[in-house]
Amino acid sequence: TYTITPTLGTLSATNYDFAVFNSGSLVISKVHLSVTADNKSKPYDGSPYSAFTATLSGFVNGETDAGLRAASALSGAAGFTGSAVGATDAATYTITPTQGTLAATNYDFTLFNDGTLAIGQVTLTVTADNKSRQYSDPNPVLTYTVTGFVNGETSTVLTGAPTLNTAATTASAVGTYTITITQGTLSATNYSFSFVNGTLTVTKETASLL
Repeated sequence: TYTITPTLGTLSATNYDFAVFNSGSLVISKVHLSVTADNKSKPYDGSPYSAFTATLSGFVNGETDAGLRAASALSGAAGFTGSAVGATDAATYTITPTQGTLAATNYDFTLFNDGTLAIGQVTLTVTADNKSRQYSDPNPVLTYTVTGFVNGETSTVLTGAPTLNTAATTASAVGTYTITITQGTLSATNYSFSFVNGTLTVTKETASLL
């Protein structure tokens, strides 16, 4: 707020003089800046995201964030709330900016725009284990191996199981057959799955000579 002080200037009048001068005020209002939370993403690792950031917009007079900070006319940083704060599981969360410690000589902070944090699932490799058997024997139990866990986790974080199939039967000839693996009921909050087929090898049966 500034004082406006009137003076006589070039005023003149035949029957009047100008002896009483009353000051007024000029109010220069701060410009509203928008504080927009920057979108962030990370793969799941069991840890919350840190170092949220925000972008300020709405500057006038050719001013910029960096220039005002260099001139000490803008300081501090935005704060953050919302579901993204402390989130660890794979999903999409809201980043809500707040004024935090932001301060400026000629600007205020009244417009706040949310951003998003996307925590992506880590891809596990689910591999059908290779098997072998003799001709005319029944197929062995088909099994699988899962690799790629993070954060020290193991298969205990999984639910369900993949589906494993092979075209080989007890009557199938000696040779190799694909063990096909698909997702079945396998699921996990923080993991997706990539599937690798295995091989069932049917070997010649050992004949006994009597």
